[in-house]
Amino acid sequence: MKIVYVVHEFPPDYIGGTGATCFQVAKGMLARGHKVWVLTYQPWMRDDFPSLGFFDEKVDGLSVRRLIFNSSLSPNPILYEYYNPILSIYAKDFLRAVSPDIIHIYHLLNLSSSIIDSAKELEIPTILTFTDFWFICPKCSLLKPDGEICDGNPFWEDCIYCLKEPNNLYEKIANAFDERIMRIYDQEIISKNKFPLILVNDNKKTSLLYAAINRLPFLISRLKEVDHVVCHSLSQSKIFVKRGCLTNGFTLCSPGVNSPQKGNYKKEEGPNITFGYFGGGEKNKGPHILLEAFREITSQKARLKLYGIFPSTEYVRTLRKIAKGDERICFMGEFQHKEVEKILVGIDVLVLPAICYHGFSMSILEAFANKVPVIATDIGGISEIVNNEHNGLLFRRGDVLELKEKMERIINEPELLRKFQENMPRVKSVSEECDELSCIYERLVIKK
Repeated sequence: MKIVYVVHEFPPDYIGGTGATCFQVAKGMLARGHKVWVLTYQPWMRDDFPSLGFFDEKVDGLSVRRLIFNSSLSPNPILYEYYNPILSIYAKDFLRAVSPDIIHIYHLLNLSSSIIDSAKELEIPTILTFTDFWFICPKCSLLKPDGEICDGNPFWEDCIYCLKEPNNLYEKIANAFDERIMRIYDQEIISKNKFPLILVNDNKKTSLLYAAINRLPFLISRLKEVDHVVCHSLSQSKIFVKRGCLTNGFTLCSPGVNSPQKGNYKKEEGPNITFGYFGGGEKNKGPHILLEAFREITSQKARLKLYGIFPSTEYVRTLRKIAKGDERICFMGEFQHKEVEKILVGIDVLVLPAICYHGFSMSILEAFANKVPVIATDIGGISEIVNNEHNGLLFRRGDVLELKEKMERIINEPELLRKFQENMPRVKSVSEECDELSCIYERLVIKK
C-alpha cells in the first residue's frame, strides 16, 4: 500500500507529541513493507531562504517533502491560516506524482485545509486524526485569554475578541467594526449561502472580517469531505460531536509508544525525589502552575527538571523569575524525542500541569511505559489515562496548593511511588496502533 502522512512538524527538528506520533506510525508502516511518504511544513526562516517552494529529504528511511511558505506573501493571513490555495497547488502536484492509496492527516497547522480539497479532487481516500482542537480553535487549545476554557461552541465574535492582541489583525477587525456591523456582514454571508473565497483574497478589513466569520463553518464543511476520522480519547470526541464535526462517525484509537530498551539506562538511587516536566515555555502546558507549587515546597529532597524549548518571551521571563534563586530547579532545555527514555530514567515523577484540554498525552504513555508515575491535571483525556490514587495523582486545573500537596505526598510517602509503579497499566505498542490503522486503511481502499 502507498501511504502519505500529512503533519505540521516532523523530525529531525524539535517536535511535540503529534509529530512524534506521526513519525512512529510512519516508521512502523514502512517497516511493514508499505511505501510511505510524509508531507510536512517547513517554516520560512530568513531572507536568503526561498519564500515559496519545497524540498525533499530522507529521515530515517522515510521520504519527506517539506513545503515552504512565507506567510508575509499571504494577501489575507486570516484566510490562509485555514485555507491556503497556494500550498494547495504544491500539495496537489506532490500527491499526483506519488498517487497514494491513502492519505492520513495528523495536523494541518500552517498547511491548511486546502490539502483536504486536493485529496478529494484526486479521489484519494483520506483519514484524519484529531490531535488537538485546531479545526474549531485557531489557538488549538480552547483556552481563553483570561485562562478559562472555551466549551468548543463559541460564536465567531467570541473568537475575534479571544484572538485579539495588540496590533494584530483581530484587533484591527475589532477596532474597525462594532459587533452590530459584524453581525450584518455575518448575515450577508448566510443570505448568500456561500463563502466568497475569491472576494476575500486580499488584506482589506472587510475581507479579514469575512475570513474570521467563516473559519469555523468552512472547516466543518471540509471535515465532511474526510472519509474517516480518528479521535484519541472519548473526552476529545465529545467536544467535536457537540460542535457537529463528527456527523459521519469516528473511531477511537489511542496512540501507541515504543517499548523501552530495558537495561540501556539505570536509575540512580538516592534520597532525592526528582520531578520532571515536558512542554517547554508554552503557557497552556501550565509550567507556571508547577513552578509556583514547587516553590512552596520546603523540602530539600525535592528536585525539578523542566524540559523543552523556553524562548525569550515575556511569559518565559516570568517563569525564570519564579524559579530564580532556587537551586533545586533546573531548566534542561531542548531534547530530541529519541532521548525521552534516557530522560525518564532521571526523574521519579512526571508532572503535567496543563491548563487546557488534552486529547491524549504521549508524555503520560511514555512515562507509564517506563514505569514513571504521573501527577497531572484532572482534565480532558488525561483523566482517561491516569487513575487517581492507583497509578498516579490528579489535581484540579490551576490549583497551585493542591499540586503542592500532591508533590509533598510523593516526597513524604515513599510507598506511594512503589504502589503506583506496581499499578502501571499496559501501554499499547506502536505496532498495535499500526494494526488498528491498517484495518481502517484497508476498508477505505476497498470501499474506493
